[in-house]
Amino acid sequence: MNIKHLYIFKAVCEEMNFTRAAEKLYMTQPAVSHVINDLEEETGHILFDRISKKIYLTEMGKIFLNKTLRILELYDDLENNFYSSEKDVPIYIGSCITIGNFWLPSIIKEFKKNYPETPLKIEIDSAAAIEKKLLNNDIDVALIEGGIHNDYLIKTVFSSYELSVICSSNHPFSKKKCISIEEFIKEDLLLREKGSAIRDCLDNALAGKDVFPAPSWTSTNSQALIQGVKNNLGITVLPDILVANELERKELKKLFIKDINLKNNNYIVYHKDKFISNTMSVFIDSVKKINLK
Repeated sequence: MNIKHLYIFKAVCEEMNFTRAAEKLYMTQPAVSHVINDLEEETGHILFDRISKKIYLTEMGKIFLNKTLRILELYDDLENNFYSSEKDVPIYIGSCITIGNFWLPSIIKEFKKNYPETPLKIEIDSAAAIEKKLLNNDIDVALIEGGIHNDYLIKTVFSSYELSVICSSNHPFSKKKCISIEEFIKEDLLLREKGSAIRDCLDNALAGKDVFPAPSWTSTNSQALIQGVKNNLGITVLPDILVANELERKELKKLFIKDINLKNNNYIVYHKDKFISNTMSVFIDSVKKINLK
């Protein structure tokens, strides 16, 4: 039994529902149920009756709640008056590269309006590297694009972006709005590296059509691909936002692949067993609510 378990027990008592308590605590419902089962085993008493898919405090549960509230009141007083205040505790945030370049500054600016004193420690890296840092508890929360498949991570979509085929304004495709998969695959392809969210999105979409691209170039640097396309060395697939200026100046042209949907979601992600502080909770909620263009 530890203080976190008591907070979880208190939340369940307030909600009288495991699922709602889990949502409130940013945990999974099985994790909350597991904590309650452990408390019952450790105390030797059933704390909740489970009847017709509802829960009710037992008499021993009411006694345990009364003692829990007294302990948590003392603990909160100790935390608030002895330790440094929570707003001074850093939040360690990881971000993948595309989000870090285009959306993260707006997210941080919005959060800092209400919490200017909370230190934010930012790390920008590949999606795979940021996911690994989450699993190793090196960061508290992450902003990641594309697929996330680890069961230990909780993810919520906060925005999305479209990807397009990009060609030079001098390329024969520049006269078209849409090309076939066959036309696309025959071109010199300048693509992001395997494992990147952008490449995974393209590969997964094409794999559904039993097509597997063999690029002429691969690069971790989107700007290298853009320069290659500008020089008409091939075509690429990138988020529209990365080439917005070039499209506006008509240096590049975007088009679509027939019957292929290229769209990536951006997620806010944290470990399912991570204790979410008040300021972390506010940051997570602010990301979910922010209106990103």
